[in-house]
Amino acid sequence: MSDATLLRLEAKFMEANDQWDAATARTAAAEKEEERTAAEVSKLFDSIMKTRATTLAGLLVKMRVRERWNTDEEASELVILKSLIADMKAMTKPDKAAQR
Repeated sequence: MSDATLLRLEAKFMEANDQWDAATARTAAAEKEEERTAAEVSKLFDSIMKTRATTLAGLLVKMRVRERWNTDEEASELVILKSLIADMKAMTKPDKAAQR
């Protein structure tokens, strides 16, 4: 191999390495954005499940969120189920003021 070949290979290497560095920077930025949005979605999920539904419309909100949420884990399914059960219990509890 001649020095001319080495110089061509070096130029190709440097260009490819710069492209790799740029791709790595884009990936890192995308990962940070993914982490930020995942945290935001998780916080919204928690808020929705902690907010008591008072009508069928509210229960349906929780059901739609459940359909979109990553429910591969049992813990999330239990949070959703407990929230829906608490909502239904609260909705069916007799109104003491109405009983008087």
